[in-house]
Amino acid sequence: MKRYGALSVFLGCALLLSGVVAPFSSAEAKRHHNHGRHHGYYDARRNGWVDYQTGKIIKGGVVGAGIGAGAGLLMDRPVGKTALVGAGIGAGTQAVRYSRTMQRHPIAKTAAYGALAGTGVSAATGKRLGQGALVGGAIGTGLGVLNHF
Repeated sequence: MKRYGALSVFLGCALLLSGVVAPFSSAEAKRHHNHGRHHGYYDARRNGWVDYQTGKIIKGGVVGAGIGAGAGLLMDRPVGKTALVGAGIGAGTQAVRYSRTMQRHPIAKTAAYGALAGTGVSAATGKRLGQGALVGGAIGTGLGVLNHF
């Protein structure tokens, strides 16, 4: 019975997050901006705290925290720790994805994705996070070299 309760909490959180995250899609931003309307959230001249790239990174962290908390509930692990690790992995993935430096260096980008995946796997299995990041980074570097040379 405990697993069904954890699953319903996880699905409820996913539904709430999808309702919060969905109105701020990039297609919505482009559509409003292209028709000549200048909304405060999408106007780059306003110099707000959160620009487009930072908003994507924050969104990735929030979604990652939700996934980490759900995984912690389902696997009977500490929910706070798994949510924190999930937030770091989600924000890190989005930061690597939208980084101009990583777009110029595809091998390093693949290595970073591998390190983040290794951290996630080691967090899910209860192993040490550093070793998982090293192994994942090594695998990502090998795949990046094979793919881009």
